[in-house]
Amino acid sequence: MKTLPAWKLERIYSSFTGKKLQNHLRLLGKHIKRLAKLIESPPKTQDKRAYWIKEFIDCYNMCSDLFVTLYAFAYMHYTINTANYEAIKCMNDLDKTKISLISSIVTFRNTLAGEKQLLKTSLRLLPELKNYVFFLNEQLILQKHQMTKEQEELAADLSRSGADLWSRLQEAVSSQTSVVWDEEHGKKKTIIELRALAHEPDRQVRHKAYSLELSAWETVKTPLAYALNGVKGVSVSLNKRREYKNTLECSLLQARISRNVLNSLITVMEKALPDFRRYLKAKAKILGLKKLAFFDLFAPLSPSAEKWSFSRARDFIIQGFARFSQELKNFALKAFNENWIDAQPKTGKIGGAYCISLPLPQESRILCNFDGSFSAVTTIAHELGHAYHHHLLRKHSAIHRDYPMTLAETASIFCENIIINNALLSFPAAEKINLLEIFLADSTQVIVDILSRFYFESELIDLRAEKELSADELNNLMLKAQQKTYGQALDPAHLHAFMWAVKSHYYRSELAFYNYPYAFGLLFGLGLHALYTEQGASFTTVYDKLLKDTGRMNCMELTRQVGFNIESTVFWQKGMDIIKKRIDEFVSLA
Repeated sequence: MKTLPAWKLERIYSSFTGKKLQNHLRLLGKHIKRLAKLIESPPKTQDKRAYWIKEFIDCYNMCSDLFVTLYAFAYMHYTINTANYEAIKCMNDLDKTKISLISSIVTFRNTLAGEKQLLKTSLRLLPELKNYVFFLNEQLILQKHQMTKEQEELAADLSRSGADLWSRLQEAVSSQTSVVWDEEHGKKKTIIELRALAHEPDRQVRHKAYSLELSAWETVKTPLAYALNGVKGVSVSLNKRREYKNTLECSLLQARISRNVLNSLITVMEKALPDFRRYLKAKAKILGLKKLAFFDLFAPLSPSAEKWSFSRARDFIIQGFARFSQELKNFALKAFNENWIDAQPKTGKIGGAYCISLPLPQESRILCNFDGSFSAVTTIAHELGHAYHHHLLRKHSAIHRDYPMTLAETASIFCENIIINNALLSFPAAEKINLLEIFLADSTQVIVDILSRFYFESELIDLRAEKELSADELNNLMLKAQQKTYGQALDPAHLHAFMWAVKSHYYRSELAFYNYPYAFGLLFGLGLHALYTEQGASFTTVYDKLLKDTGRMNCMELTRQVGFNIESTVFWQKGMDIIKKRIDEFVSLA
């Protein structure tokens, strides 16, 4: 494979010691001090308090834009080289600076909640605050779930030397741990490189990579088990002190959905498991296997599966996006032409893919590990969807760009679907079953595997409230969850007990249950794509407006704008029916 593109980060900041970055650090400190001063002495008269709220919002927006841009720059450097201690130091310094910001928000919420008429009076006196009604009401809800100012400051400070470092430990270990692949020449592969071999046509190669990956996790399971216990322990303790019923209640508030929404979503996912098992059994039949192993989940159906060059992937994505809208096409062209994508897998670089927003330059950057599979093509389209979402929100205030994880996957899944549908329409009929397989393999991850992760994390959090879990106990929990969702469709002797070590999502103390939002995004994205199929070109305006409003209301209100009732299983079943139709087609072709 030819040299893959890499980021050009110098356009953001020349270096960590450069004049521009240092100026922005000083400016951030200045605005945080200004915010703290505002909070210390709110005016006593109601009319002045309305302007005080507006001044707080303006200053908070500026602090957020500076902080997010600076942190994103450091995090990008860190994720392409987890041994970059200059980046780590910058992130740690920013986390320290953030403590004062958190303290100001805590006090602001207390002031807002302290006078019942303050918000109502302020909205009457200063109508422009109506743009922030949802934000202000959300602050009142969050105020009910916060500790004292001193306790919240301590929690933020301890996170820098506790939960945050447990998270970085997982990233560093997973990106740097390697094992000998070629015994004759002593050539090694990292865990991330081994996981990429799941797409290889040769089953012996896949099996070897899977076995070596498990053996590699075995060597680091003890520190990672401590890390996961640390992260979940922090989460359980803080959520209890913040008077949440449980960690899931906190997650639902962060996701801006009701329990009814989650219950309906999980119900439809569970109901669909037999259909996914039909697909997996049909795939095993095509591959000439009695039963699939975990390392067969991404196996191509044909040993001659063509490798995609990055340039071909680029052209195919541009072509697909152009069918939807000129703005989406032009945006993707800009991202490719200006080197927004870092695609080369390498030692020290974290696995997977992500998109990160840079508010001040109003741009995004994408990290992926391109391996030439069609799945890698759809991954780029997925991340470009996130970037397009950021693009539409680029002129909004920081508060209105703050959307929940549930809606974060809307644009990404939608763009991924554009590419898959374009492939189904344009590729030869003989390749249709391969395309269906790629779609269904990814959907299986988002529905079946995500459900296993939800089960795992639910039980882990309950148990963590009582005790620390050993690596072997975590393995058993994971195997139990996988058996519950995959059932008899996978060989029970070849599951993946270390998936808890693989997924960095488990290691974020501030964001538990970072799993069901993907299923939400897939089925919601499919529902939107069905609307697009019905409405045609006129849908693009509806779609863009929907994305622009994702930070202004909860998920129930937002989705009602396009006629969806997400508290009903009927809605989620419509999206699942699209997947079921493709399963039926795949099984028929098989």
